[in-house]
Amino acid sequence: MNEVSTQVNSAQIVHPDEIDRAGLPLDIPLLSGFKSRTDFAACVMPLLRGLAWRGDLRHVAEALPHFAETLDLSGFRNVMANLRYRSRPVRERMHRLDPRLLPCLFVPDIRSAVVVLENKNGVLTIFNGATGNYEKVPPGDAWRGVAFFFDKVDEDELRAKEKKAGWFRTIADRFRPLVYQILAVTMLLNILALATPLFIMAVYDKVVATGSLSTLTYFGMGVAIALFCDVALRGIRTKIMAFVGARLDNIVGNAIFERILFLPPTLTERATIGAQVARIKDFESIRDFFTGPLAVALFELPFVFLFISVIGALGGAVAFVPVIMFVLFVVVAAILLPLVRESVSRASRASSKKQEFTVEAISNMRAIRYTGGEKIWMDRYREQSAKAAFANYQTAKYNAIIQNLSHVLMVIAGLSTIAFGVFKVFEGEMSTGGLVASMILVWRVLAPLQTLFTTATRLEQVRSSILQLDNLMAIKAERTSNSIVAPLPKLRGKISFARVSLRYRADADPALIGVSFEVSPGEVVAIVGGNGAGKSTVLKLINAMYYPQGGNVRIDNMDVRQLDPIELRQTVSYAPQKPEFFYGTVAQNLRLAEPTASDDDLKWACEKANILPEVEQMTSGDGKWMRQGFEARLSDTTIAQMPTSLKQGINLARSYLKHSPVMLFDEPGNGLDFEGDQAFMKAIDEFKGNSTVLLVTHRPSHLRMADKIVWLEGGRLRMFGEAEEVKKHLPRDFL
Repeated sequence: MNEVSTQVNSAQIVHPDEIDRAGLPLDIPLLSGFKSRTDFAACVMPLLRGLAWRGDLRHVAEALPHFAETLDLSGFRNVMANLRYRSRPVRERMHRLDPRLLPCLFVPDIRSAVVVLENKNGVLTIFNGATGNYEKVPPGDAWRGVAFFFDKVDEDELRAKEKKAGWFRTIADRFRPLVYQILAVTMLLNILALATPLFIMAVYDKVVATGSLSTLTYFGMGVAIALFCDVALRGIRTKIMAFVGARLDNIVGNAIFERILFLPPTLTERATIGAQVARIKDFESIRDFFTGPLAVALFELPFVFLFISVIGALGGAVAFVPVIMFVLFVVVAAILLPLVRESVSRASRASSKKQEFTVEAISNMRAIRYTGGEKIWMDRYREQSAKAAFANYQTAKYNAIIQNLSHVLMVIAGLSTIAFGVFKVFEGEMSTGGLVASMILVWRVLAPLQTLFTTATRLEQVRSSILQLDNLMAIKAERTSNSIVAPLPKLRGKISFARVSLRYRADADPALIGVSFEVSPGEVVAIVGGNGAGKSTVLKLINAMYYPQGGNVRIDNMDVRQLDPIELRQTVSYAPQKPEFFYGTVAQNLRLAEPTASDDDLKWACEKANILPEVEQMTSGDGKWMRQGFEARLSDTTIAQMPTSLKQGINLARSYLKHSPVMLFDEPGNGLDFEGDQAFMKAIDEFKGNSTVLLVTHRPSHLRMADKIVWLEGGRLRMFGEAEEVKKHLPRDFL
């Protein structure tokens, strides 16, 4: 089902007001790149209305696929999952749907998708995704298809489960049915693995002894069938394990990145880029584990007792040979594993530090060259590289010891089987074929154990990575992936600081000490002071980037610690001192602040920032196509070549898009030319009275717009009051 098409049926059209109880708009908000309208796209908002969803349109916009031209069934379910709804498909006739389970999405076999809202005495109330109408469907229209029922995720239940079993264990439990399938297939493979040694035994004992070629033919056909089944089952197991690895890669990789995004700024701003990359790379060893030989060895390990039983049936006491070797492997592993664990831990820390240093050096390459510090950084790199190399050498040494010991134990196992079995043959308790078969089975018993033994370092890396992921997920985030978020109440814009104190680090000087002031809704307040006075800190506290360690910050008499910080930042407009842009079009960079903004909204914001002509003339090459205007793509090269005034103008336009009741500007005049600065002051004059505006500035022209001034020095409030009164006390050379 692609583009929405009209379909004719016997349904009766009804007015949406008759069934609307949620007060949500009928249509989904438009996103840049989301152009094609489908029946599934049309069903998003009606289903949410039926579910009495109370979120904000911004949440829907953020849940939609950002790089898709259309919305299909998989995309629809992903949208609902992003909005914290689980889906369950059931194949059923539409008129047989249980009214208690409605509303639901129904995908007929030969029609477009619909939302089934009610079922009263067989008469259905639906939203038709093809026509965009609410309709009544009489009992005579029997539609076959698949119904998708949605229910909210129980966040408390998930958190309790994660706390009890660990985050990764909770994720892995989703794949328990597939693990059982892998175990079942592995069991069949191990049973089929008996075919080869038993065939060889039969050849020695039956064919060679009697010279019967017909017997050999029958045995050969049997073992050929077994080998064919073995190949087929191995293919099935490989596909299942590859699927598990791919799904884990997707689920866990996204969860890790999401958790890093939602960590409190106090944790992420102090961490280096390399440290953040290292957190993501921790999962690579886990993903490789599920698709490598180590996982196969673990699945085959429980079935070694099957082979030991067969060896016992063939050679009696010969079965003690693999049992004793098994015990020796375990004892040696118990001795070496602590050493391996410590060695792997040291190597991991050293490699992480080296990676962090490398990323830091590459990120600051220009500064290194400006200062002529190439030799110093090279010396530091040699030191980090030497530590990492020595730690890896220690790990490699233990690996070599383990490899040699495993080889020796396997050789001893083979020789012991032959030596012990020969006496059994001489005594007539075992046939020659049985001895050869037992030899093969002993190797089959010890093969998975040897794999585990020789990959002990790899297994330790997996265990360490899982612990790292569990620790990362145990950190309290600003928002969890399963949180059901309610939008903030409409803000008026009253802001008050009451004896606010903040220190960024325990060993740092206070950024703010006992600062108190109050801003009324609709006022324009300028924040002035010297370098390090705490001006930007005030804006960060209002934006919930940090929380005060003393006192409180209130917005509309609500402590910011009681508000959802992400919802607060999405409500408050903030223009940072240094503009930051991402690889994407101009429109995409602007819509980061307001995903629901229309093309007209973008033009309005750019016109208010006095940059609309420059934006409309922008071009960028993208393969064989030229992107122009708002579709021009920003890259590192184009951003570096952009005039400073244009970059600051886009930065301001992005903050204008929100129409926020609270607007924060950190040195907005930096980089603006005369026309841009005049446009900014005109915009602030228009916002006055409708929005509370706080701006950090040193420009006298900006102070003339201010109703009040906050004067900070050394983290302390020097003076606060009416602008004209405070300006009288400012030093003449202050601005």
